[in-house]
Amino acid sequence: MDVYSLLAELMKVHPGYGFLSENKEFAKYLAAEDIIFIGPDTCAIQAMGDKIESKLLAKKAKVNTIPGFDGVVKDADEAVRIAREIGYPVMIKASAGGGGKGMRIAWDDEETR
Repeated sequence: MDVYSLLAELMKVHPGYGFLSENKEFAKYLAAEDIIFIGPDTCAIQAMGDKIESKLLAKKAKVNTIPGFDGVVKDADEAVRIAREIGYPVMIKASAGGGGKGMRIAWDDEETR
């Protein structure tokens, strides 16, 4: 029996922390099956799952954010230029990373590349 067969018997799902709680496709599936998802809606999951989009939304709502770059970095040279503007050390973070994945600290130009 797969997970979806088990879900057919449910009325509500609380996904807990991480994994399914951050999976917009799972939330969409539940909505299509008239199963209540106890958590954020798919728009919120999408917005907060993308670090660039979430930071832009926070700024629009006038929430203080840590200084940084709010776009996609094209290449290593641009990363170094931006890091110098912000000031070292910088945290380099994948826009779709989550739970600490895709993050590293760069202390200088060499580590930024």
